[in-house]
Amino acid sequence: MKKVFMRYILPILGVIGVVLLDQWTKYLTVTKIGDSRIVLWENVFELVYVKNNGMAWGMLQNQQWLFIVMTPIVLIFMVWFYVKMPYEKKFLPMRILEVMLAGGAIGNLLDRMFRGEFCQGHVVDMFYFKAINFPVFNVADIGVTCGAIVMCILWIFYYKDEDFNKWKKSNS
Repeated sequence: MKKVFMRYILPILGVIGVVLLDQWTKYLTVTKIGDSRIVLWENVFELVYVKNNGMAWGMLQNQQWLFIVMTPIVLIFMVWFYVKMPYEKKFLPMRILEVMLAGGAIGNLLDRMFRGEFCQGHVVDMFYFKAINFPVFNVADIGVTCGAIVMCILWIFYYKDEDFNKWKKSNS
């Protein structure tokens, strides 16, 4: 039972945790910030409410249907990838990153599906680094962006050919 809990139930709880944190911060943004802004550090960092109809950095505006179709496809691939991954301590970082990525993807998918007209909604963004004029983002974006960047770094610099050979052998 411990094996099932550690391999599957704990990661599912992690994904749910990321989604809940994301949705809670979005709820607070909509209900408490609204049209105002909260300056946390003058000319450096602010909380603002931005309705994002696209993806990162405002790309693909008003293409919600694309995200609503692609997100479940990517999530299915991620689950397959997770299940096929060797269950070794060395792959723990990759498993954690998958949880972050999946939680972030689901958090933004929920916004696109249910904020506004069904399947025509917007993503709520709130974190703004004014000092560098960085695009406004949210908790889900942190999970997706940081997860993807660190995953790429691990694939390039941490995992070796023999790790991928183990992967192939464990799936044969």
